[in-house]
Amino acid sequence: MKPTSNKALSCAVLGHNYVKVKANLDRTTELRCRHCDIKVTTDVSGNFDHGNLSNKNIQSTLRRLFHLSVQQSKPNFS
Repeated sequence: MKPTSNKALSCAVLGHNYVKVKANLDRTTELRCRHCDIKVTTDVSGNFDHGNLSNKNIQSTLRRLFHLSVQQSKPNFS
């Protein structure tokens, strides 16, 4: 079991207390927990995105590589 600090203990027991920090033009929002200062973003449909990568170019490149690998692994039926 990982040790938790007193700050994050309430988040581990009761859940995070998110506050909206910033609303972006692409209809995503950035949220931050009041207690443990964890950052979370929401996508266009409102789902949480726990991506810790700060550079969006790296994140989009990794997403494209994943989709290409999935596409290559599918069998082609003719």
